[in-house]
Amino acid sequence: MARQDINVGTTANDGTGDPLRDAMIKVNTNEANLYNTLGWAFYVHDQTTPSTQVITTTSSLLVIDGAGATSNSSYLPYEIRGSGELWNTVTNKIEPIGEGDGYTLRIDLEITAKTASPTELVLELDISGLSAPTIVIVERIIGTGKAPPYTVSVGFPIFSLATFITNGGQLFLKTDSGTVTLTDRQISIHRISNGQI
Repeated sequence: MARQDINVGTTANDGTGDPLRDAMIKVNTNEANLYNTLGWAFYVHDQTTPSTQVITTTSSLLVIDGAGATSNSSYLPYEIRGSGELWNTVTNKIEPIGEGDGYTLRIDLEITAKTASPTELVLELDISGLSAPTIVIVERIIGTGKAPPYTVSVGFPIFSLATFITNGGQLFLKTDSGTVTLTDRQISIHRISNGQI
């Protein structure tokens, strides 16, 4: 819903502005729009039985099952709290709420092994909905020069338009050479704006 401006009149106390009740209704409506918009969730891959994902030079879909003990959906935006999620743990997709929404993401990856000395891990956010990336809207290069085990984090803002809403967003990873083994992995998604505001 569009922001509602309070008519304050032409001059102080001239009687041409909104009556107090009407003004407070507008305040409540504006506040409710903000209150329902903001929120976040945190999805962690279950590590009760060690579950690794080996990344090669071919793009692989990042798998985060959301079954980890520290996963938290208690603070999702009120608009979907109790009825939806921002990360689909079955399809491993980001599912934006509405067109024009703004989000920030943080992805944490624990690298526990490497082969053939890869120097970088490429992370791509793709909105094609296909099994390989074809509509990449974000690409980040993650250095892999340290000796495992270590954790890398990457974060970035995104916005959602029609294709993103229709297909969701998938995160793909690939190396420049060799392999990288991931153990712990998690994603934090924060909705920071609503396309209707």
